[in-house]
Amino acid sequence: MKTTARNQGHGFTLVELLTVIAVMSVLVSLAAPALSSMAKGSQMTQSLIELSGTLDQARQYAISRNTYVWVALRPNPNGPNGDELSMVVLASKSGTDPQPWSDYGTVPNDQIDLITRPRTFDQMRFEEAGKYTKNEIPGLDGKSATSITNTPSDNTAVFRVKLPGAASLIDFSRVIQFTPTGEARVSSSVIDVIEFGLHPTRGKAGDANNVAVLRVNGLTGQTAVYRP
Repeated sequence: MKTTARNQGHGFTLVELLTVIAVMSVLVSLAAPALSSMAKGSQMTQSLIELSGTLDQARQYAISRNTYVWVALRPNPNGPNGDELSMVVLASKSGTDPQPWSDYGTVPNDQIDLITRPRTFDQMRFEEAGKYTKNEIPGLDGKSATSITNTPSDNTAVFRVKLPGAASLIDFSRVIQFTPTGEARVSSSVIDVIEFGLHPTRGKAGDANNVAVLRVNGLTGQTAVYRP
């Protein structure tokens, strides 16, 4: 009897299928950490783009509307997913600075407008100015950790804002102010550099190599992002 192509072909045996599945399982397990790292890196990149973009937009808003604008941050290490960082942007309704920096305290809500929707970055840890140096991020200049002390002000100005899903108002006390001339301040004094660091986390463990520094030039109000 003549043998046809169908007769000559044959499928995989059970042993061959199990071998292929085992090899694929090993490859997937090896690739998983790399894929997870890529995903975390992508999330960090997106967060940095949004944060730096918001700082730039706040500066432009202050200049174009001839008013005072605040980018207010709220680090929270006890969020539902661990560390989180919330951000709001507010502007003076009257175009004037409500109070001198030394007298701020809680700014009355009838004097300010919320100009963007509140935003929360999950698994993101806020770090003080000087936390990261050129040792962690080679692109940073030679300034020592002790020479960078101007971080978003803590409890100098406080804004009370209701976050989506929250039952009550929440205090935002880490504040950068942009003036009508585009300067950035964290006090009444003229400032060279304002800085804060970011460290993405998963629970309480994070990737030490996936960090960043945002620096705001005090005179120009422009923001620069530094990463390893």
